[in-house]
Amino acid sequence: MSLPQGEYKTANPDAGLGGRFNFLYRPGKNVPVKVGVELGMQVKGSTSQYFAGYVYGYYEEFKVSASNNIFSLSLMTRLQPEKFGKIKPFVDAIAGWNVFFSTVNVEQLDYNYYSPYNSSYSNSSKAKWSFAYGAAAGIDVPLNQRDDLGLEIKCAYIIGSNTNYLTNPTIDSNGEVFFTEEESSTTMIIPQIGIRLNIR
Repeated sequence: MSLPQGEYKTANPDAGLGGRFNFLYRPGKNVPVKVGVELGMQVKGSTSQYFAGYVYGYYEEFKVSASNNIFSLSLMTRLQPEKFGKIKPFVDAIAGWNVFFSTVNVEQLDYNYYSPYNSSYSNSSKAKWSFAYGAAAGIDVPLNQRDDLGLEIKCAYIIGSNTNYLTNPTIDSNGEVFFTEEESSTTMIIPQIGIRLNIR
């Protein structure tokens, strides 16, 4: 989940829902630092509508969907002492990019073999990039004795640069999709909970 802050919240107050994945490498067993990358994907506002009617003499049903999305790519450095106790706190330094894009999908729900019309397709807007950096703090709770499985809870504060992006997807009665274009900084708070898996 992401929660917009400041002028980003004013322009687009919708919370983002999605997931994140990171891969971290510790250079040495006794080194309290890990480095790696983090990938994320979230949806900030979506809508869909169903339509039905005759096309070229055949009765067809369609689903039109539209969404605003953010893809994240970041480099991460984590400070986490190994010998701290059963519950291990950590601090992350994060820098990378958020990519804002919107998609429109038209899905033909009932395929008529004899119909010459096939409207199933997907289209995406031009991506808008935003530089993003910040920090996160959290805890790691081991879930087994070997400590190769754990529960991670953390919260990140990410400062995003100004960029243009689309908001408020709407679909009219004819199936046409409209967005509102906004421009602002893109700062957000991202609370997270997930599973940590060690590969030795």
